[in-house]
Amino acid sequence: MQDESTKPTAEASPYRAEDRERWRRLLLAKGQEIAKKLEDVLAGKDVRLEDLGLQMTDKEKEPKDKKLRRFLDLLMARLKLVDDPSFGWDAERGAFLPVAALDEMPWIDLEPRAG
Repeated sequence: MQDESTKPTAEASPYRAEDRERWRRLLLAKGQEIAKKLEDVLAGKDVRLEDLGLQMTDKEKEPKDKKLRRFLDLLMARLKLVDDPSFGWDAERGAFLPVAALDEMPWIDLEPRAG
């Protein structure tokens, strides 16, 4: 849990209102994509999850519907946080994520590690 004294403030955030609006749209679009995949899984269709960019290898044996529901929950939680001053804050590094990283995947909360 993040210490309140180190929690970023709105003044510290490098993100603009138009960045946050773009990420909101990206999160909603990804949510629609995941909801459609979940609908297909529940209808008994064979759905590949590899193309979604889900990095959930810790739960590989988890059924597809549970993975999709969990990812959808994550997206909705991130959507609620878009306007929070701490959105995009990587507590491990003690810095905000680059705009380009959030443009690619606004649901991440840690900067991807190289290699």
